Amino acid sequence: MPDKIPVPLEERSEKCKPLVLIIDDQPEYARLFELLSDRLGITVHIVNSCAEGLRALDKYSIDIVLMDWLMPEVDGPACSCAIRNNERGKSKRIPIIGVSGYVDANREECLKAGMDDYLSIPFSLADLQETLCRWLPKKSE
Repeated sequence: MPDKIPVPLEERSEKCKPLVLIIDDQPEYARLFELLSDRLGITVHIVNSCAEGLRALDKYSIDIVLMDWLMPEVDGPACSCAIRNNERGKSKRIPIIGVSGYVDANREECLKAGMDDYLSIPFSLADLQETLCRWLPKKSE
């Protein structure tokens, strides 16, 4: 699935829309986020595995991560832990929002895994927008 090419770190300006990394192995969910990106005022970069997500975090100036809970190989909680381990010693901590319709996924488990928030599927566009606004850095930051 083709996605929008994010602006590399060295070319990114303050006028760019926030860059949201979607880590989700389900193409239909990732596509939904992509379709909503203009309405939400964001740019999305979509990957379908933790390994791809870690590479994207090294390459691009990501503002926030939306993380699927259930993925093959490395699930969302384990991927969040890997992201937090990579952030050690760095000044920037990227907000991670867990997103799942999985019954056993919950806010407590997300926070324990290093995520900052949780959205349960189904959620409304307003819920998503509110969550993004809560965690995206303000222009002055």
